[in-house]
Amino acid sequence: MSNVPKLRFKEFNGAWAVAPLSKVADINPKSGELPDNFIYIDLESVKSGMMVKRELVAKDNAPSRAQRLLKNDDILFQMVRPYQRNNFHFKLGNGYVASTGYAQIRSNGCSYFLFQKLLTNRFVSDVLVRCTGTSYPAINSNDLSSIDVAYPCLTEQQKIADFLTDIDTKIEQLTRKEELLKQYKKGVMQKIFSQEIRFKAGDGSEFPDWKEKKLGDLCEITTGKLDANAMVDSGQYRFYTCAKEYYNIDDYAFDTDALIVSGNGANVGYIHHYQGKFNAYQRTYVLDSFTDNIIFVKFVLDEYLHKRIMKEKNEGNTPYIVMGTLTDMKINLPSFSEQTKIANFLSSIDNKIEQVGKQLDESKQFKKALLQQMFV
Repeated sequence: MSNVPKLRFKEFNGAWAVAPLSKVADINPKSGELPDNFIYIDLESVKSGMMVKRELVAKDNAPSRAQRLLKNDDILFQMVRPYQRNNFHFKLGNGYVASTGYAQIRSNGCSYFLFQKLLTNRFVSDVLVRCTGTSYPAINSNDLSSIDVAYPCLTEQQKIADFLTDIDTKIEQLTRKEELLKQYKKGVMQKIFSQEIRFKAGDGSEFPDWKEKKLGDLCEITTGKLDANAMVDSGQYRFYTCAKEYYNIDDYAFDTDALIVSGNGANVGYIHHYQGKFNAYQRTYVLDSFTDNIIFVKFVLDEYLHKRIMKEKNEGNTPYIVMGTLTDMKINLPSFSEQTKIANFLSSIDNKIEQVGKQLDESKQFKKALLQQMFV
């Protein structure tokens, strides 16, 4: 394979050099004395390259794996398969210690260039084939150190790093915006359903008081009839199982405006809204023929159904839904007009979240394409 990238800044040319990772970085450099108290970075502290959890621990009570004292520009590389893209470029200053579940990589050149290099398909593939073990396959430090890395001169490394930093900044901003919108929606839903926030009619008058009803009195509730493996790749109708995504099938059993609720499994209580022809798995509940605003009811169920499922769950049992979970569930309902206003308001927030999520996905895909073309 040529050691010249497909996409390159015009002022650079020639092949990139190649050397084992151990020649371009120090792998697990010897740590100094750990501070008496520090922020511990374990394997759950990092998600998608961002710090999501900070745990302050005392050295005397620290986990045995807390051994890697960090310096700015260190790279934390996940050793366990298949998490080799869940890495972290550290720039948080003093007082942080990482788990030995990470390889600590200290670059001899441009740290951020090397960090991006370690995210490429080529490097990750080289790691995955070297992972050993059964329960938690992982790569050891010696095998990681031996993987060849292609790299240009330091000036080109820095230019690539600066360019990708701009893209990462946009991804971080979109990620934060999406998270803030989700937090805002969660907060405003709680205030709406507790009636701390009330909407008013078009003429400024108050809507009537809310009334409590059972979900079974608001709609018809049935289940699908099919096995989960009834899906057909080229089928023209949607087939809903207990997964978050839908599949396809050749025939339909429902032609309606419905909420489709996962009845068991990892996604128990997950709710789809669909209007049209579809079919469903036998452990999936289909709610239709609503007397009230179906979108409003979906928002209520999004907020409260999982709590009800977990409350009914017996100790040690996998949570699941029985018919009574849904039919007997009590819901506070405003007038239909207020339901519509609430549904429209919350749907507008969902639309914003969806738009930001689409921009985020596009940015991630753009960066992924760049990584494959700008690196060797």
